[in-house]
Amino acid sequence: MAEKRTVIYKLERHKWPDEIAAEKQKRRKKLAIVCSCLLFFVAGFFVARSTGTTMASSETSMQMEKLETVYSLMNEQWYFGKDIDDLSTQLLEAAIAAMAQSDVDAHTSYMSLEDAQSFSTSLEGTFIGVGLQFYQNSEGAYIVADIFENSPAQDAGIQRGDRLVSVNGTACADLSSDEIKSLLTKEEGKAVTLVVERDGQTLSLQVTPAVVDSSVIAYVEDGYGYVRLSSFSENSAADMESALKRISDAGENKLIFDLRDNGGGYLSAALDIAKYFLPKGTVVFQSEDRNGNRSEYVLEEDYEPFAFDQIVILMNENTASASEALISALDDNLGDQVVLVGNTTYGKGTMQTSVPFSDGTSLKYTTAQWFSSKGTVINGVGITPDVEVSLDEAQSTSMMIYKDDIRVEEDTVADIARPVQIYLRFLGYDADRSDEYFSAQSAEALRQFESDHGLTVDGVIDNETAQALADAAAVYWNENKEQLDTQMREAVDIIYGR
Repeated sequence: MAEKRTVIYKLERHKWPDEIAAEKQKRRKKLAIVCSCLLFFVAGFFVARSTGTTMASSETSMQMEKLETVYSLMNEQWYFGKDIDDLSTQLLEAAIAAMAQSDVDAHTSYMSLEDAQSFSTSLEGTFIGVGLQFYQNSEGAYIVADIFENSPAQDAGIQRGDRLVSVNGTACADLSSDEIKSLLTKEEGKAVTLVVERDGQTLSLQVTPAVVDSSVIAYVEDGYGYVRLSSFSENSAADMESALKRISDAGENKLIFDLRDNGGGYLSAALDIAKYFLPKGTVVFQSEDRNGNRSEYVLEEDYEPFAFDQIVILMNENTASASEALISALDDNLGDQVVLVGNTTYGKGTMQTSVPFSDGTSLKYTTAQWFSSKGTVINGVGITPDVEVSLDEAQSTSMMIYKDDIRVEEDTVADIARPVQIYLRFLGYDADRSDEYFSAQSAEALRQFESDHGLTVDGVIDNETAQALADAAAVYWNENKEQLDTQMREAVDIIYGR
């Protein structure tokens, strides 16, 4: 039997692509520091050439001479330069990257080819597959957690809660989660036979992998509809329209709109989605360029909005950018019809544009700040919920799984001690801290966990124990989500008037 592995579900903080890119750039600081003295002179040189400006001042001439001297010395005489391939290019690349870094703007960055491709892919929001998410429960069974809107899985009639029995004749009990995923995403256009169990009955379904948009999940409950929008991608608006139509056609006029961990995407997608809720002529948001010129983004399309009597919006500290634009538009224009539940949002009220270069790299830079439809500042402030509800700390804490061997004993300070102790408390064990100090009491709690899960009982954090904790926390969340998701529970209570 293949080794079982749990899919970790919603236990890790989402990071924006530009945050990831920024972190990578900081790790390149050896060259960036070396080249920092070149930054603004390189910029000035090229800007001057492109605009035809003559750099005539003696000060500028001295700085340009310094630039040429430093570059020549670093490129030709720097001792460690002998160990760097294509040094001249590396020096200039590091200088450009550092030029785009700023303490006042984390969202402007020069992106390498790899970073640019990753950023573009994240905005596309698509993948090849059947369009379902699953997890492994405490008994080792694989359970369908969610179905993406307009996906092959939805078309085939797969439902949340279905147990995956077999894929193309191979029992899922003999497969790891990665192997099941591979079979379901292996080849676009080639049908897969998926056997599921539902309410004690076995169903054999044909499902064909295709391009799936992963931004929208929706379902209908008794008394309300639920939509989760995870990003504002190219196809998000079309899938949102489909989801809202299904909910409306089912006769539901109350909606839970989940924008938690949605870090944004295309502001144009936010505008497209806004028209499903707001009438023509509504101001969705405003923007201001560097010269102080204000513009209004107004719904101009004739579209009959869906009629929802009540909309409860779920949001958290990772809800940002286009999400905040849409939330503020609905809150500003629909009044008491909208209730905001969760935590104060991130506060990213700036707009970026990307300029690609012929080598595949690109510069993403901030062009404007945006404000709510009523002119409220969002950047650096965020949006405050009407009802403040927080999830357990474990939901925003990630467990780093190390490739190298680790061993952390009690009375020791280590980065991994924090998630270990938080996860232990999440699972009901008596850890007494939630920081990087691994205490004696937490070590005793870990020994109890190790005993309960058939591990070596020594109270030491190692690779096996860390992975087991991550797996156990994921299983616990998935099997008890209805109880543990206090934000969703509050939203349902509001819908039902409780």
